[in-house]
Amino acid sequence: MHYLHSHFTLIAILCGFIAMMTAIFMNPLIIKLAYKKHLTDIPNHRKLQKKPIPVLGGMSVYLALVVGLFFCNFFYPTDKLYVVTAALSVMFFLGLFDDLLDLHFLFKFFIQFGVIFLLWTFGYRIDTFAGLFGVTHIPMLWSCLLSMFVGVGLMNALNMIDGVDGLASGLGIVTSTICGAYFLTHHDPLFALLSVVLVGALIPFFICNVFSRKYKMFIGYSGSLILGTLAYVFTCRIIHTPIMDWNDQYCVAMLIAVYAIPVFDTLRVMSVRIMHGISPFKADKTHLHHMLLVVGYPHIMVTIILLAVDILIVAVWYLTSLYMRSINGQFFVVLVTAIIMVMGMYGTLKLISIKKPVLFDKLKGHSRAISQKTLKIRKDIRNLIDGNTFRNWKIKKKKTEFKN
Repeated sequence: MHYLHSHFTLIAILCGFIAMMTAIFMNPLIIKLAYKKHLTDIPNHRKLQKKPIPVLGGMSVYLALVVGLFFCNFFYPTDKLYVVTAALSVMFFLGLFDDLLDLHFLFKFFIQFGVIFLLWTFGYRIDTFAGLFGVTHIPMLWSCLLSMFVGVGLMNALNMIDGVDGLASGLGIVTSTICGAYFLTHHDPLFALLSVVLVGALIPFFICNVFSRKYKMFIGYSGSLILGTLAYVFTCRIIHTPIMDWNDQYCVAMLIAVYAIPVFDTLRVMSVRIMHGISPFKADKTHLHHMLLVVGYPHIMVTIILLAVDILIVAVWYLTSLYMRSINGQFFVVLVTAIIMVMGMYGTLKLISIKKPVLFDKLKGHSRAISQKTLKIRKDIRNLIDGNTFRNWKIKKKKTEFKN
């Protein structure tokens, strides 16, 4: 297994590092451009920020991805990723124009379905359940329809979940790391490299989005579409692992676990909107992250909680894959766990807020205490990223010299 040798590890680290350095270099330039051209997200009654924030974070991720993949080509043939790169480019520009011009939703859906159909024609399709419920082959028409539903669904689920700092990019880092490990252990080095490059492209954005004021950006629709497109590509690749004789038939349950947070939270929100006679695409503040904000947790704690829940669901999948021989049984265990943890968390908090206001107030007091305890740490990290630590040290040093 030559790709498991140290050479592959070095190549992966190098390509991921190149993507990361590209994002670090591009972020200040993109922010400067955004403020100069007024390409910012303006606060309103639904949004959580208090001032205009650049909305071009997706540009940073896209450019870092392209540069990282370009360098991958020097070490490993990436011709299988050409159509993926083309799809990512279309999605990036669609999202970018929507961030700037607010395109009509029908036009956006048309392009999204078109891109998924393009990927489907090049083999990125869901045409099997890998033995789940005994299904090893899905007819072409149903495969096309299911692929479009899953692909467009993932794109919009990751866009809708992007409501607090670091959540969408944090989920991108966690899910790509898990998928990358899966690809590596199942002898798929090319997609393992793609996962590493994506993680490298996301880390600088995540840090700036969560902690920085000077370099803060939103990932925007362009970034969430990139994450959704790659989520679909990873899903198609993973679900075909049994066909590639990789002797693993637990991949459907794994995918449910990996994308549990965006998928089940979006399903709950859209179902509730439909039941109340509201358009499922009408934005509101009924997502799980909104409820955690109402409890009083700061953005970073909300992100950490939801990422921890996602990792815990993946851990349940891993344990069931070790100790359960039934594919269907494992699927139901993971499915029920995801529903309870994602949908149940919101329902429980909502019920407590209505039926047990005293207990809910105690929860809010606890969350505020956590927020205060982590405030200094968050400020120190912010000062370090924004360059204030060194500047404050120089000012302090000058004051000391002046006194002496």
